[in-house]
Parts: sequence; structure tokens; C-alpha cells
Amino acid sequence: MSSVVPPSWPWPANFAPDWLSQSFNNGWTFGNVIQVTNQNSSAPEVEREVVSQYSYGKQIGQLMEVVVAISKAVPAVAKNAEVKKLIAMAEDIDRLKDKARKQRLNDLVKELQALKSTDRQGWADLMALLED
Repeated sequence: MSSVVPPSWPWPANFAPDWLSQSFNNGWTFGNVIQVTNQNSSAPEVEREVVSQYSYGKQIGQLMEVVVAISKAVPAVAKNAEVKKLIAMAEDIDRLKDKARKQRLNDLVKELQALKSTDRQGWADLMALLED
């Protein structure tokens, strides 16, 4: 195994050193985008269509709800350590969702208060819409 000895500083300011290399993981996607290809799905068109209507989060959430419901109906299932972890995760997710819902509601109230105090006509138009 040979080792590469980097040149000593300073390098030219506008050039990267010759020994610098960076590999990329082709096919990876960062952010909220999920990349579906022939390499990770046997039917990418179908998977994209399904996910456009039922996100992975929605699918997993539905499965978690079923496991929680079964564990409540079958006490022996509820004693399983892995099921207990899943139930705890489901409860934590519910708390996070509730916290986010409350924050969205709080933000909405603040926006409405700001509208009422800064744009009386906008407020009046909104109230007229709500009366319909």
C-alpha cells in the first residue's frame, strides 16, 4: 500500500492540490427528495405513483398504528420488548406532531393579529370571507 504525501503549504490560492480527491455516492439524494430508480425499485413508475399519494411516512405511520392497536388487543404482544419500543416511538411521534400542530396554530394566531393591526381592509376582507 502506497501512501500519498501531500505537498507542503502554501498551495496556489486558485488551485486545489493535485492529491485532493473526493468520491461521490452516485444515486444518493439529499434533502426531502427521494430518488427512485431501476436500481432500487423493480417498478419505479409504480412506486413514484404510490408515494405521490401515500408518502413513506404515511405508510409507516399506518403500520405503527396497526401494531399499537394489535398490542392493545393482544396483551402478549404488548409485552414484547421490540413492540414496547415501537409503541414508545409512536407515542413520541404523537407528542411531536401535537407540538408542531400547536406551534402552527400559535403562528397562525400571530399572523391574524398582525393582519388585524396592520391591514384593517385585509382583516375586513378576511372576516367577510369567513361569513360566507
